Amino acid sequence: MFGHERGSFTGGEARRIGQFEQAHGGTLFLDEIGDMSLQTQAKLLRALQERTIRRVGGREAIPIDVRVIAATHRDLAAAMREKQFREDLFYRLSVACIRLPPLRERVEDIPKMVRHFLGLQSAEMGIPTPSIQKEAMEFLQEQPWPGNVRELENAMRRALLVRPGYPITLTKRRPPRRGLQRSSNVATGRVARCLGKGAPSLFRVGSVKVRP
Repeated sequence: MFGHERGSFTGGEARRIGQFEQAHGGTLFLDEIGDMSLQTQAKLLRALQERTIRRVGGREAIPIDVRVIAATHRDLAAAMREKQFREDLFYRLSVACIRLPPLRERVEDIPKMVRHFLGLQSAEMGIPTPSIQKEAMEFLQEQPWPGNVRELENAMRRALLVRPGYPITLTKRRPPRRGLQRSSNVATGRVARCLGKGAPSLFRVGSVKVRP
């Protein structure tokens, strides 16, 4: 983040410019700031207050002009109570806060995301973009998605890998009708656990034939 001077530590054979210097006059995005160590938090706070940095092993104070945007998945209020995040740094950073709600709180976005991921990943694989059943889409909107958008993206990729080019439908287990008997080779497609271990249901990619 702050760079280092040549010879400042074993293996430091050349000067390295840190992220603050690289972002001088622009914007620096700090992801997962809630996982930052207390020692690094102190250095970051000093840089924001004094608007200068020092490279590791250096003596010169280097002026910086940087807009900082920080993000985290952690509850920083709880982290401050547990003395894992500095209050002074929190208030220094929290000039304007934007809360991005989890995917389960914005289910109306899921259909657009599903179609986007299916189109993008189909193009990468060189296959036609499959259609997705209305019931399957509604099922996706009912899931908690603890992994948020990344989990949804991976679910769509798994669905495409199972049977490329086939429609994505929701598997429904129904008792067989009287007088009908399922053949030994009932499924022409494959079944994938697209929502991972412990998922409440399955996706069937392909079709199911019932032989009388």
